[in-house]
Amino acid sequence: MPRPDAGGPRGLVALYRRLSGLVAAPSADAQAVAAVMAGELGVLAAVVGPHREVLDAAALGLGAAEVAARVLADAHDGAWSRALEVAAGAARALRVPGAGTRVQVVAPVLLGREVPAFLLAEEDTAARDRPDALAGDDVLLLVAEHAATVVGVLAGRDRVLAAATGQVRGDLVSGLLLDRARDADQAAQWAEHVGFDAGVAHRVVVVSPDDDDAYGAGPASLLGEAEEHLVAAAPGALTVVRDTETVAVVPEPADPVAVGAACARRLARGRVPDPDARWPVTVAVGGPVGAAQEIARSYDQARRTLQAARRLGRAGRVLRFDDLGVHRLLLQIPDPEAARAFAREVLGRLATDRSERTTELLRTLARYFLEDGSPQRVARALNVHPNTVGYRLRRAEEQSGLRLDNHRDRLAAQVALEILGEMET
Repeated sequence: MPRPDAGGPRGLVALYRRLSGLVAAPSADAQAVAAVMAGELGVLAAVVGPHREVLDAAALGLGAAEVAARVLADAHDGAWSRALEVAAGAARALRVPGAGTRVQVVAPVLLGREVPAFLLAEEDTAARDRPDALAGDDVLLLVAEHAATVVGVLAGRDRVLAAATGQVRGDLVSGLLLDRARDADQAAQWAEHVGFDAGVAHRVVVVSPDDDDAYGAGPASLLGEAEEHLVAAAPGALTVVRDTETVAVVPEPADPVAVGAACARRLARGRVPDPDARWPVTVAVGGPVGAAQEIARSYDQARRTLQAARRLGRAGRVLRFDDLGVHRLLLQIPDPEAARAFAREVLGRLATDRSERTTELLRTLARYFLEDGSPQRVARALNVHPNTVGYRLRRAEEQSGLRLDNHRDRLAAQVALEILGEMET
């Protein structure tokens, strides 16, 4: 690569301009900055991350792996690590004497108040071979500092672009959830843009905190963490954080229920005393969809399932829309207390007397319906004699006023038990 041959400071200015020009190149990155330094000054140049990892590196006549190995060999030196700390604290480039005639320059890459990386330049002053325009001991220090600034600008540009891309992606996912596409073709275009695979069935998973104030980090932090866990459990999921919930469109091969449960278990660690008993979030899973325009339907189902979980006392667990049964209709009742009043009216003392004996009758009645009216199966499930089942059912009829041989009474009793959450298996 040719080197500048202008006299005096014009060679330094020309090199500054070349480095600055990388900002305007869409494909330019930190590796390009290191390559320009290596080519123009004949030095080893590298960009080192906060954990001393080599992110990019270049040197004339050496491969990237060999350059990285040379940098890492110095990373174990305590003086080298202290030099990085001092440079970061001073927010300026620092010259560090090396072994023999080697000299290193460390320049912090600044991104606002952050120091996400360092630019490292190393040369052997005894073997220095530069044009006159770039001669002088301060040239490497000045160029490294300017190069670090360029790397910071490139990193900031990439961060802005990533944020903008993420915002657009989030807006499109939200648009699909809320059915904002004007037609099926537009929905399909949006879905294709965010990576939705129309050839695979998906389900919408909603993760919602049960108490906005109970956990110190707050719901916003918890929701962001939930998004990370969902993506980790299902890399192909489309995710977005919305108000008081994190939503993911999860492909069925990833098992949306398992994905939601895995996310909730991770969120529970350090937040609740017993993660196996209850999570700090409720997970609701909508029905399966195969096309982009159906995503909004699954989202609506998941939201209704979330509402049902809390009405049924199933907060802190996972519930699928498919498992709601008659509760899909019960959710249409605007006043939950009206539904509970109906249940108490149907079941009488079975719903109001919470003594152990009455609770036993209520459980037996629920099991009777779950076992399709078979006293033998009820007896096996409860580990009692069939005669005991018969006795308890008669007592349940007496306390409730129900007649189990009447189909209307049986239907009313089952609905009442569903309302009270007694039909859980």
